[in-house]
Amino acid sequence: MFVIKNEIQFDTAHYLSGYLGKCANIHGHRYRLIVKIAQDALHTEGHLRGMVEDFSHIKKVLKEVEEHFDHKLLVEDNQEGRRVADALLQIRPDFAVLLFPARPTVEEMSRYLYRMLRDKGLPVSEVELFETPTNSCVYSE
Repeated sequence: MFVIKNEIQFDTAHYLSGYLGKCANIHGHRYRLIVKIAQDALHTEGHLRGMVEDFSHIKKVLKEVEEHFDHKLLVEDNQEGRRVADALLQIRPDFAVLLFPARPTVEEMSRYLYRMLRDKGLPVSEVELFETPTNSCVYSE
């Protein structure tokens, strides 16, 4: 089994609607995303001969992910999240708010990122998303 990996980092804030505790406030993290691609065999023909995947292709896709999330605020796409987003956008119409399809926890973000990368054509086998240097979530299907 061959496993290659690449990683990016991005700064994103999030709001965990309905959460009780210290992290109930809007707060941010320096996320670190490690993407793994695993194959039993290497390509045997063409420009990918001897490789699992082209690192330049992986980097291109990860750059798109970084640009999508970097310096944005993630809020859950529910009634409370939309109220928070609307209030911020009334103050600053150019504020970068992303409505996220689930509560933007590191677990849900890991699953979302895995599927996003897969849908962009990467044969991803696993992602690990670090919310802090010591806290992460690994997701695979």
